[in-house]
Parts: sequence; structure tokens; C-alpha cells
Amino acid sequence: MAGHLEPTEDERRTLLRSLTEVSPSKPVGYLPLDTIKNFVRLTPEAVAAAAAANGLATAQFSPMDCCIKSGALYVYHREALATLLRARADAVSAAGLPLDPDRFVAHIAVVWFEKDHPAHPIIAAVFGDCS
Repeated sequence: MAGHLEPTEDERRTLLRSLTEVSPSKPVGYLPLDTIKNFVRLTPEAVAAAAAANGLATAQFSPMDCCIKSGALYVYHREALATLLRARADAVSAAGLPLDPDRFVAHIAVVWFEKDHPAHPIIAAVFGDCS
């Protein structure tokens, strides 16, 4: 790749923040598999193992099983996600989303929701974007 600079440690850490900041206040994070491999310079399996060691759940989706072009790795705090989904159960059900945390993550990995879809505010909340 001509002209491609190797990412700095700070840039790699910034990219990984989507996953490393998963917590009760940000129950879900994801990164495209290409970003993990080409920019963070780790394997999705290594990132998933680190998340699992911190008590987080992970799910990796291939390009065929995901709305992200290269596929994606999702990291999530299962209990916090379950709590958030239960607290918004009416809105979650009305938006056609599953209430089960594992099925919810699988669903949002497959289906891309536009900003005007009823599911969008729920999805924004699980990613910690409360704006």
C-alpha cells in the first residue's frame, strides 16, 4: 500500500476504544474485521479473547452474515444489555427487536437501521450514544 502509514499506538488504542469501553454505560461495541486486522493489527480472535477475559461476551460475524462489508466483531456486556432491553421492552418489541441480548446483537449485526427507524434510538442507547 503506497503512502499508507503504520498506525501509531495511540491511533490503534483510539480505534479499539469502541470495544474496550464496553461497560454497563456502553453495553455494546463493534469494529469491522478489516479495521481490526489492517489498522489495529490484531486478530479478531485475540481481541475477542481479551474481551472475554474481562467478562464480556463477543460475537464475530462474517461478511455474509453482517451488514458491515468486511464482517464485524461485536463485544457486549450481556447483563447491562439485558437490563437496558428490559427497561425499554415496549419500545424494543415495537421496533421488532429481540429482547434476548445474544439474539439482539445478532439482529443488529445483520440489519442496518436508518436514523428514522423506530429501532435507531434503542441501538444508539446500547452503543452508549444518548444524544
